[in-house]
Amino acid sequence: MKQVYERRLKALLILVAAVVVLVMGRLVQLQLLRGAEYRTQAEEMLICRPEYFPTVRGRILVRKGRPLAVDEPCFELCLDYRMLSGGSPESGQTAYDRRAQRRWERRQVRRIARVGQVPIENARELFDQRRQEKWKRTWALAAELTGATANEMFQAAERILSRVEALRRARGGAVEEEGWSHAVVSRLDEATAVKVRSRLDEMIGASVRPSHRRRYPRGHDACHVIGRVGQVTAAQYAEARRRADAGDDVEARLSGYLHGDVTGRTGVEKACEDILRGRYGRLRRRRIGETIEQTPPRFGKDVHLTLDVELQRALVSVLGRAGAIVVIDVPTGEVLAMVSLPTYDLNSYRRQFRQLNADRDDLPLWDRTVAVRYPPGSTVKPIVALAGLTTGRISAGSEFICRGYLHQPGAFRCWSRKGGHGSIAVLGAIEHSCNVFFYNLGQRLGLDRLGEWMGMFGYADVPGTGLAERAGLVPNEDWIRRKQRRAPVPGDARFMAIGQAGIEVTVMHVANAMATIARDGEFRTPLLVRELAPAQRRRKLKIDPAALELVQRGMHRVVESGTARNYARDPAFDYCAKTGTAQTAPRRVDGRIVRSGDTAWYVGFAPYRNPRIAFAVMVEYAQKGGGRLCGPKGLEVLRRCRAFGYLD
Repeated sequence: MKQVYERRLKALLILVAAVVVLVMGRLVQLQLLRGAEYRTQAEEMLICRPEYFPTVRGRILVRKGRPLAVDEPCFELCLDYRMLSGGSPESGQTAYDRRAQRRWERRQVRRIARVGQVPIENARELFDQRRQEKWKRTWALAAELTGATANEMFQAAERILSRVEALRRARGGAVEEEGWSHAVVSRLDEATAVKVRSRLDEMIGASVRPSHRRRYPRGHDACHVIGRVGQVTAAQYAEARRRADAGDDVEARLSGYLHGDVTGRTGVEKACEDILRGRYGRLRRRRIGETIEQTPPRFGKDVHLTLDVELQRALVSVLGRAGAIVVIDVPTGEVLAMVSLPTYDLNSYRRQFRQLNADRDDLPLWDRTVAVRYPPGSTVKPIVALAGLTTGRISAGSEFICRGYLHQPGAFRCWSRKGGHGSIAVLGAIEHSCNVFFYNLGQRLGLDRLGEWMGMFGYADVPGTGLAERAGLVPNEDWIRRKQRRAPVPGDARFMAIGQAGIEVTVMHVANAMATIARDGEFRTPLLVRELAPAQRRRKLKIDPAALELVQRGMHRVVESGTARNYARDPAFDYCAKTGTAQTAPRRVDGRIVRSGDTAWYVGFAPYRNPRIAFAVMVEYAQKGGGRLCGPKGLEVLRRCRAFGYLD
């Protein structure tokens, strides 16, 4: 009996020892081997979700510090991600939050059971039913209180869900954004925000938080230059979060985008996005209130444009129809005005977007100064003359005979068909814009050499303002073989010498070419944003000074006794100019012609000696030539520039 007792005791002691060893081993594993890992997890459970403080986008200012775009405070209605997705109430929550959520739900169920004197199972059904009803009422109240339509909010919710889904795919799992509240209605004023806050208890997962919205004090002025902002796309957001995750410092984490952020889409807003956009602030703290990290927001920096907004507004009335005007300060290359018509009000752009985007007759969203190309017509003739004189293909005394056509009456005609211009040299050819002279000169130069000289004046590149620009199209022989699938013919160079045959440039290109001639052959890219001044390119073109003086004199005679004398001559202004009329294909919409006519030009610089400004005026689908239609407008540009102090 004693032996049996001893065996049982030993077995018990061995069992107890084994349990102790297992427990000790587990404690060693938990506290020594994986202690740091579990400690980190425990601390993370005690940390609240980060709070982000919005930044303020920088202002866009013009000369004399006048604002074109500013951020002003507003509010936004936010809904919890779980509300938007219709998913589980526990999605996107930490373990601590899930336990707290379940405890709260159990208390609510017990309260319903006690007050309604119903079984717990029925109370749970009633709780779920009431929550669903409250979710539905949330959407209705949000629409009623904010004035937004249900469709607008649902679209906002879809954008949010797509962004989070893209982020989930990029990270391969759950993301913290699933636990955030996201804005579904933005740009609320204070009165509306107060009204919404007073009824938040009737909603579920809703909150109101401060924000900022973009406002444009000058309305229509320079809207194409300013550009537009819009919400970041899912791809942009995912890429910003990826860079933030890869960064080791706070700066990298807070310089990205959050849901609902705006980014520059066009114009200066896009070109200067990195300057205008600030950095978020962030607060991280424990649930007991202890602050772990507090980083204040950093506001975006202002950008300063060279535009004179008052001159810009004055030139809108001068232009008066679809087209563009560009004015450049000759000594510095600064852009003083960039007028593009039709225009629109950036403050109402969101409401009118569908109407503006659907207008394919007038295309008001087009920036006609730098983003649309036009055939330059006779405005290229000063450049062609410089090419011929500098390369020795002609001299100042070289003459060609103009009978109103080149070889036969039906082909390569001159605009003056009543006997033509007779025997004419380069000075008279510029003065009277003789096509036949430039047909002959273009043939002597050849298509490739013409293209090289157009490239010297920047026509083959983007203008260089930093906006969403288009490079010019300057055909050469290789381009004709590749694009038109044919061999070059002499007519290609002849037509290119008068600004036709496929060459296309922007109004900014032409204005800057005039500034280059006015500077005696010094090329500078136009300067629009002062913060981008280091990127301004400069080069001295290899042009014969005597050729420059001759071409400038010819452009002066255009006003005094040439093609503009009857339309744009004023003894108060001693300036140089060039008229231009280019054949243009009609604009068709759904097979019907909605606009037809020529592209009319009037370009130049003033004054003749010691030029201060260069300008280009372009009118779309004109029924009159450049001198008759655009000449008076160009003269009025000079008058306005004098009124604002840019001409003596």
